[in-house]
Amino acid sequence: MIERGYVVFQSSKSQFPYTFLYPAGWNAREIIEKGYAEVFIAGPRNQAGTFSVSFTVGVMFGIVQTAKEAATAFVSSHRLAFDCQELEHVSTIVAGRPAVVTEIAYSMPLPLNSVKPQDTLIRERRVFFKRNSHLYELDYAATEEDYETWLGAFHALAESFAFLKKPVSRVSYRPVTTAAPQYVGEDAMEYKVEKEEGDGESEHSTDCA
Repeated sequence: MIERGYVVFQSSKSQFPYTFLYPAGWNAREIIEKGYAEVFIAGPRNQAGTFSVSFTVGVMFGIVQTAKEAATAFVSSHRLAFDCQELEHVSTIVAGRPAVVTEIAYSMPLPLNSVKPQDTLIRERRVFFKRNSHLYELDYAATEEDYETWLGAFHALAESFAFLKKPVSRVSYRPVTTAAPQYVGEDAMEYKVEKEEGDGESEHSTDCA
């Protein structure tokens, strides 16, 4: 992993607080709505200036849907909106809980609302896992040209994600000047990909359309 500066995010607003690392210099915004909480983290724009790299940490409260069902629904929704391709669908562990990872690629006309948009390949990686009845989603989106550059930082976010024992009094943006550590907080565990039972190979490529 390339050594980068990271910042520790700790939510003070969510009913079920958590912590994770994200790249220093990125802009984090926390949104709390009824039944849903989200931290959207905007990174640098692509060379054309039409798309920003982003991480999103979201939680939906009181969800019956399993992580695997949520991953399937995510891919299905993109079938309706884009001519996409599923690049990966595997099992993993995040914060000590079983998780499902799916990665898709699709073309998007950018810039949006332009009279002369250019088709731009977007890659999106999303991790789903549950804690009690709450569904958590970790999302990474970038153009094809920037995807590999920041993939390690997204792994650092997933590796460091942990639930706090109690809410903090304020949001913390403590800097981490060295490479991201493997463990942060109460439940942080390794972020490793495992073969999902019944899936055959751990990686596959499938047309969504």
